Amino acid sequence: MTLHIVNQSPYSGSALGDCLKAFAAGDALLLIEDGVYGAGAHQPLPEMNIYCLKADAEARGVTVADHIECIDESRWVALCAEHNPIVSWFR
Repeated sequence: MTLHIVNQSPYSGSALGDCLKAFAAGDALLLIEDGVYGAGAHQPLPEMNIYCLKADAEARGVTVADHIECIDESRWVALCAEHNPIVSWFR
């Protein structure tokens, strides 16, 4: 079970799209920094195991889709402990 972390906006790069091509059943996706722009309801994301860093979404005024769980930094650390490998997407 891989934890995919995306920190780039889907409007300025291909990181989220590339990540979703590699996403498999049981994987998790965490959107951080400008990656939280992908958490809007208009983005086609898997229905399960999708997370968004709450502080980053709030700082950018992003309304997060209902099926995405907003988390804090301690939950982020827990996700890292639960998954192996961890892949950061930043293109």
